[in-house]
Amino acid sequence: MTYYLRKSNRSKGIYLQMYDRYWDSDRKQCRQKHIRSFGYVDDLTSDEIPDPVSYFQHYVDEKNAEIAREKDEATRERINCSPRFKYAGHFLLHALIDELGVRETIDLLASQTRFQFSIYDMITQLIYSRVLSPGSKLRDCSVVFPSLYRGNLISDDQVYDGLFFVGSHYKKYIELFNRCYESFFKRNYDHLFFDCTNYYFEIDAACEDKQKGPSKEKRTDPIIGQALLLDSDLVPLAMEMYPGNESEKPYIRKIIEDMKQRHRVSGRTVQVADKGLNCARNIRAAIDGGDGYIFSKGIHGTNLSAQEKQWILLENDANVFTDYTDEKGNIVYRIKSCVDTFDYVIIDEDPETGKKKKHVFKVKEKRVVSYNPSLAKKQRAEIMKQVDKAARYKTHKQMAKDELGDSAKYIKVTSKDKDGKKIKPVIEMNQAKIDEDLKYAGYNLIVTSELDMEPQKIYETYHNLWKIEESFRITKSYLDARPVYLQKRETIYGHFLICYLSLFLLRILEIKVFDHKINTYDLIHFMRDFKIVKQKDGSYINLSTRQLLNEKVKKLTGLTLIDALYLTEKEVDNFFDNCMLPNF
Repeated sequence: MTYYLRKSNRSKGIYLQMYDRYWDSDRKQCRQKHIRSFGYVDDLTSDEIPDPVSYFQHYVDEKNAEIAREKDEATRERINCSPRFKYAGHFLLHALIDELGVRETIDLLASQTRFQFSIYDMITQLIYSRVLSPGSKLRDCSVVFPSLYRGNLISDDQVYDGLFFVGSHYKKYIELFNRCYESFFKRNYDHLFFDCTNYYFEIDAACEDKQKGPSKEKRTDPIIGQALLLDSDLVPLAMEMYPGNESEKPYIRKIIEDMKQRHRVSGRTVQVADKGLNCARNIRAAIDGGDGYIFSKGIHGTNLSAQEKQWILLENDANVFTDYTDEKGNIVYRIKSCVDTFDYVIIDEDPETGKKKKHVFKVKEKRVVSYNPSLAKKQRAEIMKQVDKAARYKTHKQMAKDELGDSAKYIKVTSKDKDGKKIKPVIEMNQAKIDEDLKYAGYNLIVTSELDMEPQKIYETYHNLWKIEESFRITKSYLDARPVYLQKRETIYGHFLICYLSLFLLRILEIKVFDHKINTYDLIHFMRDFKIVKQKDGSYINLSTRQLLNEKVKKLTGLTLIDALYLTEKEVDNFFDNCMLPNF
């Protein structure tokens, strides 16, 4: 078994996947198996991940290293029945959970059950496992739990029962962790960042919330949707699961309404979301709820009128772009704005007659258009790549929409003459669409209710959405939230509750405890690397190898022995019992 990073040239660009290369003894040949998809390089690129290829290559290399270590450890375990090492890096999570003080309420919630195990221990150990060595629930119970310092043995049957229980009312546990968090840190509800994603299942049959729907990863497997809400500090605030065949648009309304009721938020908030959540109903709901919004809006197609499209490109005395440059004087982005009244349309259907009724309402809003030269260059190159692909299809028989992918929009097929009579299909390039896409490459439009907010502030606030996209990437790639093999809806919800709480705790450590001095990726790497081996005399040898991370954590926590080779049991216990987290 050897993992490798596959880089596929697709219509939308380079697509990154992890594959397993193995020897098939039956067929006497080397074979390949898909493990997981990371996504398109362009979509993955961010401030945190400037080079996705190198980043995920490192991830794959680490997975191979982990497999090698596990094989070595498995061999050693045949000689010594007890696990050779113990995970100890989770002392940071242990200290944080202990500070939050959630145990009493979790025990109270489980007090009416007949479980012969601790729900609190199950939740915390599943969180530790998700961060330290994510895998199946069976692996958690058989491999990871026994390797946790201060871990308790819990069977896989108990875990499945426990996940069903907590998943049945997962919002209560989110509310609990939020309430305890807010006893130490004041939530900022000024801006709420919202986005949705979905997760696929390694099963063919759709049932309950596992449904066929539009997959973010362009897969055909059944999926389940997840809505995520972050507060102004970019700390997770709420999560909502929903069936994979449902539209994501209503869930911004549902999750914010539920959040306001649970947190008793009466003040005004500003909702921030991308163009996929921008619709008339969501704007209407924000206004009716006394809230504001910052949404991006699609430029292409019929999303804008001809006059609005013209304004985006217009540059004169009344439409002045402000340039923002780097240290060398190069333009990073350009911004201009206007305030006007715009029409929005909601179409309702009468449940009795089936007749549709159109409701038009007017909104005074600010619109901010930005232009990014670097993004424009990248988008133009991608457009021309798609155009070249579309141009290779010369006959109607050769053309298949599923093969063309996004390139299909650059092909125009005429099968009727001007009189409506059927003719032999005429295939030509859709030059008007090509010209439009090239013309608007690098431009982005933001619409907002915040008339008094400075355009640059609007731009910067909207672009904080990258943090929620990063959260999804961490959950999928580092916490291995998918693929999902569970069947029951409640157990599935329990699984995603654990993933959410893992992310929630990691973000608190990064943002609130350590004040951005160490990021989530480094926290995960530190915790996975910090392992100890018990010696015959009762002392421990520290196996950690990430010296720079050790130094950083040592400086932030004041635990001077983190990088020591020899540790006594008392010293290891001290990591768990006396880790003083800053800002608590």
